[in-house]
Amino acid sequence: MRVHSHGDRIRPGRYAVRARFARSVLLLDRAQRALFVVDRSIGAGPLNLVVARPENFASGDWLDVPRVLPGRRYDSALPRLDGVARARLAGVLQTALPRHAPPDSLGSLFQPTAHLPRLQAARDRRFRQALGHLAAGRLAAGARLLRGCGAGLTPAGDDFLCGWMLACRLQGQPARARVLVQHARGGNPVSNAFLEMAAQGRVHRAMKDLLRAPGPARVRAVCAFGHSSGADLLWGLWYGLDDSGAGPSGPE
Repeated sequence: MRVHSHGDRIRPGRYAVRARFARSVLLLDRAQRALFVVDRSIGAGPLNLVVARPENFASGDWLDVPRVLPGRRYDSALPRLDGVARARLAGVLQTALPRHAPPDSLGSLFQPTAHLPRLQAARDRRFRQALGHLAAGRLAAGARLLRGCGAGLTPAGDDFLCGWMLACRLQGQPARARVLVQHARGGNPVSNAFLEMAAQGRVHRAMKDLLRAPGPARVRAVCAFGHSSGADLLWGLWYGLDDSGAGPSGPE
């Protein structure tokens, strides 16, 4: 079967199938490094093998990945943005995210919302505490509070940290991202893969398109990833880029 593209951070070796989804297959190697076999609707990413039918490409229990892969090699490097471009991106996120993020995303941190469900309210309280640590420069304490916070395949806290680290990279602060990722990694290999890629400044195609030419449609495209994972990633990116003094709303 034809490989349409392969990510530039895929390592050769034997990978075991761990989960099958409608449009993708998750595989892990012995070191718990992730590989994603995905269809074209998900598209290119640093750890993605893009094929027409993932369920057929990875039909067995194992997949051996050679050193030289067929198909186009996707360059996942973060584009460089100057101060003007970063400000424009932050502005687009600030206006478009509230329209396209699902209601149970992290938007409730930044916009007054009455009568939150109990679990969402508890999550937001933990986030406010963590963001207080991060704002005060206590990166380890903040990252540990956010690590694994929330539900789903990749919890909201992990997605937010990915966005925050991308903001660090865009602002020319890679050392800050490296500190964050040391304390952000946990026992979730999927989250760990995304956290590592963000700390290295590696992004999937939809995010790269948004960074190069920000607009509401491209915000919506990233928000379409997962239930709220794409949106929570963008909330972290916006919060890391924003210098207006805006912060979490609601009770401390």
